Amino acid sequence: MNQDLEALQRRIDLLERRIARAEDTEAIERLTRMYGYYLDKALWSEIIDLFTEDCSVEISALGVYVGRDRAAQLFRDILGKGPAMSDENGLVWGRLYNHLIVQGIVHLDEDGLGASGRWRCFMQIAEFGAKATWGEGPYEIRYRKEGGVWKLHRLHFYRTYHTPFDEGWAKARSPQGDLRLRHQPDLPPSVDYEPYPAAFVPRFHYANPVSGSRAYTRDDIEAV
Repeated sequence: MNQDLEALQRRIDLLERRIARAEDTEAIERLTRMYGYYLDKALWSEIIDLFTEDCSVEISALGVYVGRDRAAQLFRDILGKGPAMSDENGLVWGRLYNHLIVQGIVHLDEDGLGASGRWRCFMQIAEFGAKATWGEGPYEIRYRKEGGVWKLHRLHFYRTYHTPFDEGWAKARSPQGDLRLRHQPDLPPSVDYEPYPAAFVPRFHYANPVSGSRAYTRDDIEAV
């Protein structure tokens, strides 16, 4: 009888752990989709609240911004200072800034306190009557659980292309991007690459689940 009870307890413990990990994965996926919706509407203060205090953010070739204050500068003063943006939060009339965050793959660390995710962003950016652009690329994101709440810890967006709407990616070459003189990053870009039409594969955080191959995986995943 005692052996049966012990076996039952082990099974309950295993199921509880699986449920907890499933709930953590769902929370991370929800967090990332919320980030996308806030980005859609240029709600910078809402975005910054999603990050850890010691976060790092790297957008394409703009370099690495370390800490929430510097991340806020990146979002507000570089990404958010287009001609039709408001001074602080939100879009103004005629401005489109859609960022669709899709195709998410999330893997939890064994200790349940950290995780890695890969997502794809498709963007539509426009100023009514003036111009419109397409953009696309993957995110590689590290997450951290603090006080029972999941947050974005290290975010890296890799631009695949960013081209005018009327030419698209079939005719226009994507700009590589460059550093900003006024708000220089804390660190240079961590990866040197060219966007489309060049072919570049951002490193995956996970191995091939069938073959086990790690040919295209990163070897510098941060332990949390």
